[in-house]
Parts: sequence; C-alpha cells; structure tokens
Amino acid sequence: MQKIFLILLIAFIHGALINTNKIFDYSHTKGEPLDILAGSLSSFRAIIPFEYTKLNICHSKKIKKTEDTLGEILTGESFYTTGYIANTNEDKYCETLCYNTFSDTQVKVIQKLIKRRYFTNWIIDKLPAGLIIYNKETKTSSLKYFHGIPLGFILDKEFYIYNHLQFHILLNNVDEDRYNVVGFNILPMSIKHNKDKPICVKEPKDMLNNLNLPYQPLVEGDILFTYDVVYEYSDITLASRWDHYRTSRAGIHWTGILITEIIVIFVSLFIVYILKKNVNQEISLYNYKVSQFEEIVEYDWKQISGDVFRPPRINILLLSSLLGTGSQLLSMFTITLLLGMFGFMNPEKRLNILNIGILLYCLSGIIGGYVSSHFYRFWGGLSWIRIAIFTSLLFPGTLILGYIIINIVLTIEKSNAAVHFYDILSLFILWLFCTFPLILIGSFFGFKSNKINVPVTVNKIPSIIPEKPWYLHYKYITFLTGLIGFATIFIELNYVMAALWRHQIYFLGTFLWISFLLFIIVVGEMTVLVVYFNLCYGDYNWWWKSFIVGSSPVIYFIIYTIIYFFYLRITRLSAMFVYFGMMGLISSMAMFICGTVSVFFSMGFINRIYSKLRID
Repeated sequence: MQKIFLILLIAFIHGALINTNKIFDYSHTKGEPLDILAGSLSSFRAIIPFEYTKLNICHSKKIKKTEDTLGEILTGESFYTTGYIANTNEDKYCETLCYNTFSDTQVKVIQKLIKRRYFTNWIIDKLPAGLIIYNKETKTSSLKYFHGIPLGFILDKEFYIYNHLQFHILLNNVDEDRYNVVGFNILPMSIKHNKDKPICVKEPKDMLNNLNLPYQPLVEGDILFTYDVVYEYSDITLASRWDHYRTSRAGIHWTGILITEIIVIFVSLFIVYILKKNVNQEISLYNYKVSQFEEIVEYDWKQISGDVFRPPRINILLLSSLLGTGSQLLSMFTITLLLGMFGFMNPEKRLNILNIGILLYCLSGIIGGYVSSHFYRFWGGLSWIRIAIFTSLLFPGTLILGYIIINIVLTIEKSNAAVHFYDILSLFILWLFCTFPLILIGSFFGFKSNKINVPVTVNKIPSIIPEKPWYLHYKYITFLTGLIGFATIFIELNYVMAALWRHQIYFLGTFLWISFLLFIIVVGEMTVLVVYFNLCYGDYNWWWKSFIVGSSPVIYFIIYTIIYFFYLRITRLSAMFVYFGMMGLISSMAMFICGTVSVFFSMGFINRIYSKLRID
C-alpha cells in the first residue's frame, strides 16, 4: 500500500511540476518555408464554427485542408493551408496576397460574421496566433492570446474588413543556422489600397504608419489583400513558448483548490465525528444489550438490519444499468484525467485527449457490463443478456439521439462541426464491434461471479417505515447536498467552460484532476450522511435515494449553464439549441457518475457499520 501511495505521490508531483509544454523539435533553417494555417471561424457569441473557406478570400490551389483526427472531426476544428508565404528569418513588407472580387452575397455573409464577432484561428508550428491590439492615442500595444483574429470591425454603422495582416514571428536560435518558432502574433489592419498597387508601407521603421491609412470598407467589388512578415529574436525557449497562453489568474486556481480542500476537510471531520462518536457508541451499547439479553426499546438503524439490503422497490433493471453506465464513465474520466495530469493534455495536441476518452469509454464497457450485471443479480435479476443489452443502449442511445439532433441543426447552419453520415456510421461500428461485445463479456462474468456478500440477511416480510422529519426527504435535502458538492468544483468549472465555449486554451490537467477527486469525495460523503440520518429514522429504502441525492450537484450545474448562457450573450436560435443540447448531454454524464459514486460510498458505509453489529 505504501508503494502504491508513493507512486501516486510521485505522479502528482510530476503532473504538478512537469512542463506540459513538452513538444517535439520544430527547428527550421534560414529560408525554410513556414506553413501559416487558417483554422475554423469561431465565435463565443454564436458558438457554431464554420470553415475558413466560408470567407471565399483569395482561394487558390494553395488552399488545402490538413488531415483531420477523430477529435477534430467531432469538434469541427479543421485547418487549411493558405497563400501567405513566410520563409524562416526573411522579412517581407507589403506583399500582395491577391485581388479578391466580392459579390453582394459574399459581402452580406462576411458582414453577418463580423456582426456576430467571428474570429479566424491562425496557427504556425502548432502555435496559435496572439492578437496585437494597438492604441493610437497612447502608442502602446497589448496582446490577447485567445479567441483568434477578428475579420473586421464596425465604425459608424459601416463595415470594414481587415485586408492587411502583419505577422510577427518570434524566433529563438538553436544554433547558427537553425531557429525555433517561439511566438506568433498578428496585428490586423484595414487599408484602402489603390486599384493598381498597394499603398502600405515597405520600410520596417514606418510599419505602424499603416494604421493611419484610410480603412477598407467591406463593399461589393475588388479588394486587395496584403501582408507583412516580421521576424523578431526572443530569449523564449521552445519548452516555455506556451507560457504566454497561460492565464494570469493561476493564483485563483490554487485558491480554488484550497477552498475545496477546506470543504473536504470540514465535511470529512464532521462525518468522522458522527461515525466515530455516535455510531461506535451506539454499536457498543447495542452489542452489550444483546449480549446481556436486555430489552431494546429504541427504534433506529440497528433494528432494520433485516431490511437494509432489501432490493429497490422499483425498477432494478434501470438502477443496475445506471450504476453500470456510471462505472464505465467514471473509469473513462478517471484514466483520462490521469493521462492529462501526466502531460497528455498538451496544448499542441489537446484534441488527443478526446480521442483517448472515446477509446477508453469503449474499453471500459467491460467494467460497465460487470457492475450492472453484478448488482442486477444481487437484486434478483434473472437474465444477464437483458441487463447487458439495456446497459449498452442506455447512455449510447441517449448520446447518439441527442448528437444526431444537434448535428441536424449544425448541418442546416452549414457548420464545419456537422459530422458526415459516414463519421457517425464509423462511431456506430466502433460501438457495435467494441463497446457492445465488451459489455456482453463483462455482464456474463458479473452474473456468473460470486454474489455480493453482505453482513446481514434480508427478512421475507418488509418492515413498516415510520414517519420522519420533512427535511430528510430527498426532495428537500438534495438542494443542500447538491450545493456543497457543486461548490467544490465551481472555480475549476469556470476554466473548463471558458475552454469549451470561449475558445481559451486549457492544459492544467493537475488542477482538474484534484478538483474532480475532491468533488467525488464530497459528493460521496454528503450522501453517506443523508443515508445515515434516514436509517436512523428507519427508512431502509436507500438505494434510489443515494443515487438521487448524489446526483443533486447536477441541479446546480444546470442552473450554472443557464446563467453562463446569458453571459455568452447568444442570440441565434440554432446556437441556443446547440449550447443547451451539448450541456444537457454533459449533465447526463455528470448525473451517471455522481449517482454511481454515491451508491458505492453508501454501500461501503452500510456494509461497514452492520458488519460490526451483533445480530441476535
């Protein structure tokens, strides 16, 4: 046990201190071409992404889509090579990209995108571009490392397009002839060129004078697109080039972790106080009376030992499937977050974590099948095939149905996040030939394995459950337990939501792992407390109650998603549908995990206290 603890401790320190920017060597020689890629058009207001080709700007044979991974297909994050030419350590000024002829339809499309605050996500050497914002009055500039580069702006109700991009590429010397790209920033400009030639400045010292030139209105007709490529030397190393993208509010992370630790310690001490002082005293007194053949007058949890492991009164098939699905998702998330803590949540390959998650979910099917079948048999179920089929369809069926509906909306909007029929078919094949067989195998072994061993036997005739205080009813207690559980994850949830909907880069896997672990502990402990109080009043129907009480943080998560929706200021009906559809699917996953953990915690607690009880 000590060795396991030591390994986990080393893993934690490694995840906390390791530089997650560990990347491959991207060194280039002088004059070597650099690929400037244009990613998806995204907006935190409209949230529905579009392909770069929707702009129809300077399309040529050089525009080519890069290869997509499964994560990029599902998220709609695709990249295109462009006509911008950048050679390592060779400056270029006022280079012509192309003359682009805009039709009235194209103008209206781009105007809508500008109005909805769409940005283009540019990358070079897998490094996303930072936005340079120049203040003419103070003659100072600032950098923003998220959202992307805007398409244009609105001034006095007129639309203007950024038709001149100034690429600032930071280089670090590897040796005399090789360089690493350690920074990538873009200063967008709007310049109204002459019809026959560009008017942008070609002298390096006068580059900022481009900002004083007349703006280019977004109108029907020909518009000239130009660009600059400026190289700057930097002391930033290749390993630390992602430090610019880290949030400056890292201290809030540690503050949030400290708050959650305090909550966990407080809840744990409170529960330990109750269990150690009250429960142990009650067990000792009860065992003494039983040994002395004294009459026991009081009626509490000790008198319902013959009913406490009675099967749920309603729908054992559904509850067994919920526990199996929750175990499968819990396994997937736990291993995925552990891999993220070890550096697999590298920002250069952050979508790999989605690929890994899908693979782990499929492989965890054997765990889901085993758990669901094991409980189903314990509660009197007769067919392992029936529970296997129900478990394999419960969550995947809900997920696929919801995703198909969302995909229809994305297809209508012509979004690049819309998944083709063949991609959905490939996911179905993955489920059919991987997840489903593994659930069948797990279900078979779960049903054939030894029955769950409990310390007491179940009476044939159920006891009458007396009245209990109104505040112990799960309809009321869930609001308190849910609030405490949600408080442990609230701060980290803000960062996750920003990465999900505001296109901010998230690669702090250690923080997320700690928050997830503390959240699971608090949810489980609070459920144990509620179950214990209910048992004290003779209510032995704890199976469904523990699942519902444990899932109560999802109530506040749903409230949070509604508030966050107004924070994003989403106005389009299709975007609203996509947002709430995706958050609904995430909420259902959280419900499965929280409910399952709570049942496991409660069962362990009840097994523990009744194993110490002397039954006459």
